[in-house]
Amino acid sequence: MSLDTLPATLAAAPPPLRWPAIDPFADAVNPALGVLLFGLAVVAWRAGRTREAVGLPITLLVLLGVAYGLAYFDRVLGVFALFGLDFSTHGAVHLAAWAALLVWHPARWPWALAVTLAYHALMALQGYHTAFDLLATAAVVGLPLTVLGTALRPAARRRADSAPPGHNAGS
Repeated sequence: MSLDTLPATLAAAPPPLRWPAIDPFADAVNPALGVLLFGLAVVAWRAGRTREAVGLPITLLVLLGVAYGLAYFDRVLGVFALFGLDFSTHGAVHLAAWAALLVWHPARWPWALAVTLAYHALMALQGYHTAFDLLATAAVVGLPLTVLGTALRPAARRRADSAPPGHNAGS
């Protein structure tokens, strides 16, 4: 395989390896992630962390708005189709949900990475999207999610991250 054929190889439709028994698992990943996030908000509420309990669902809704908004614009404008690609709304929603979690719990990134790679591999294996569809979707959605996620980070953590070494941002 040469570098000239690489984009065509990545964008080529995967073999029809669809296993109907696996479809319910693939369909359950994003709803389970949503339940996890709202469950974390409830746990935060019960622990007296009101800011996180309110902020996590708001962050999730804003980032989901970005994912669905980009999916809508692609449906209207057909930019992905111009390149022979298919925008993955499921992939975009999945990334938005993890981004919302990582805004509030950045130490969970290994879990986010592992589950995302497994979910995207499952979608490619099931033939929902090609690997290139998923990579292109992640590339397009990633920048706005990162910018908004950074803007929505709790203010205290932003101040602590930007404080000079040895400075106590809380004082």
